[in-house]
Amino acid sequence: FGSHKGSFPGAPRTHCAVAAMASSTSAHLRQFRAHLGETAPFRWFTSHDMHQILLLGPEGSGKTTLLYKLKLPSWRATDMARELAYCKELSSHNGGVAGSGDPAYHYEEFSSRPLQNYGIWDIPGNATFQMLWPMFYRFVRISAVIFVIDNFSSVRDNMDRIFQARELLHTLLNEDELRAAAFVILLNVGWSEEEDPQQALQEHDREQALFEVLGLPEFKNAGPHKNRILGATLNCATIAPDHPKWQAILRDIKLIHNMVPS
Repeated sequence: FGSHKGSFPGAPRTHCAVAAMASSTSAHLRQFRAHLGETAPFRWFTSHDMHQILLLGPEGSGKTTLLYKLKLPSWRATDMARELAYCKELSSHNGGVAGSGDPAYHYEEFSSRPLQNYGIWDIPGNATFQMLWPMFYRFVRISAVIFVIDNFSSVRDNMDRIFQARELLHTLLNEDELRAAAFVILLNVGWSEEEDPQQALQEHDREQALFEVLGLPEFKNAGPHKNRILGATLNCATIAPDHPKWQAILRDIKLIHNMVPS
């Protein structure tokens, strides 16, 4: 039998065919991965130059409004609010996750001078999705977390919401995967300094008090966090990608990214 080993008719040809098929499959997989790597939001599989930013915060704080005002600055805030409310209602009527006001996360990509290319992940802030937050920063390298706080609605003074936000912020700051990420505590206000400077001036002391309750001065003085956390205020419903306040936030994120060791 030894003299016939490997000499059956067609055996070498079969081996060659299998090898060729494996090579072809491998080539197709490489092409698929390359194609997938050029498609949002999977571009982070292949690119090390794109910064990734997480938009987190309690439900209803204005995260999705901020994302889409940056992506579609001409979209009127009233129209956006109506469309987003409709999407949430449609999701709840079509078997959406129980307790979830938002059907899913949102992801968009941008380009700007301070950060070049960056992507923003807007993750819902309800109790259901809060449990899923770690899935995003444990599998995606995050350059910054923008933690959005409601400072415009009728429930902005709800201390339970504020203290819950503080606890969430504490947890995120101490996550090992986010130890090198910049943190921006963003107060979403219902006015703009350009359109209503008097209102902005009147609200200044309240904003500083809210930052204190959230722990911003404490974080800034804490050894592990003092060089990577800052506070900012803007109106998420009127912001634009070229607005000076947004550009300043991006510059600060870039500065922290370059300064804090990963």
